[in-house]
Amino acid sequence: MKRNLLALAVGVAFVLPLAAEAAPTVYGRLNLSVDYVDMDDNSGVDNKTWYLNSNSSRVGVKGNEKLSDEFTAVYKAEWEVQGDMAGGKDLDARERYIGLKHFQLGTVRLGYIDSPLKNAEDSVDVFNDLATLDMTTFLTGQTRLANSINYVSPKFLDVFGANITFQPGEKGDAKKNEDHLADAISLALSYEDDSLYLSLAMDKEVTTKLPMQVVKTFNVLNGPPAVTSLDQKRDNMRFNARYKMSDFTVSAMFQQSEATNDKDPADPVGKLDEQAVVLSGSYEMDKWTIRGEYAMNNFDAGGGVEIDTTVIGGGIDYNFTQSTKLFGNLAMRKDEPSKPTGMKDIDSTYLGGGIETRF
Repeated sequence: MKRNLLALAVGVAFVLPLAAEAAPTVYGRLNLSVDYVDMDDNSGVDNKTWYLNSNSSRVGVKGNEKLSDEFTAVYKAEWEVQGDMAGGKDLDARERYIGLKHFQLGTVRLGYIDSPLKNAEDSVDVFNDLATLDMTTFLTGQTRLANSINYVSPKFLDVFGANITFQPGEKGDAKKNEDHLADAISLALSYEDDSLYLSLAMDKEVTTKLPMQVVKTFNVLNGPPAVTSLDQKRDNMRFNARYKMSDFTVSAMFQQSEATNDKDPADPVGKLDEQAVVLSGSYEMDKWTIRGEYAMNNFDAGGGVEIDTTVIGGGIDYNFTQSTKLFGNLAMRKDEPSKPTGMKDIDSTYLGGGIETRF
């Protein structure tokens, strides 16, 4: 009996420190799909391809530690993993930060964090994270910011919130005097209750990647050497709305952006105004979810050079559990460069399906 009591006491002494400090949570997501892409660029070349895509599969660790009655430390480190390793590179950086949360004043985080404007998209993109259809493929603003100094407010009156990031330039370009605490700013203000979500977000001088159709147009207009990706400092305004009625949800987004300095000789693109609209809806029925989306985007580079992109499509999910689902997608996309570019329209069809599990 005494030996049993002694063993119990030793076990309690070992467990109590772990209980006082919450253990981190290891989590992840594997999402793989088989996708068929039929791309007709009106050149007479057959561009029909099958892909096995890993769609933003990830693994991470996150947690918090209560420091006092008022303060809690929060942390997260997340990596994108290649589900099939066809790309050859694994463990790309996703969000990671450490922060301090006050029970009344909100949370300050430091690290590599999704911009408030990106976060404000909410659930408008029903193809979110898909390699071929995520709205990152046709519009700007989907940016994760290094050097983030981020503040997330508590909910005021249980419905109003604010999210703001300051990004120091760290003298990335000394000639442009990039040495301030806030060389770039991203801000989102939101309202959310049980059925309605509204947000107004902005980026100021935030460097974002331009979609591939812009890169291709730039290469045609300017000739070699070819550029495969273009970063540009942009100012962006984004308005999002979502309304939920029982099992039916409708969402909308309007976005307008422009180059921060369209006369910068170091910027190969220069003037590039953007207007985008995304409309989507979903309906949940037992274990099934039906999704649909319509998106339209216009890039105007001046001088009659424009690129119009239209995407329309839908999908269906079968949710075996809250963690695992089968899904299928069908979408059509049309890219229409203006006549001065000399480029032909591109019509694309995307058909695919896959499985996702979260752990």
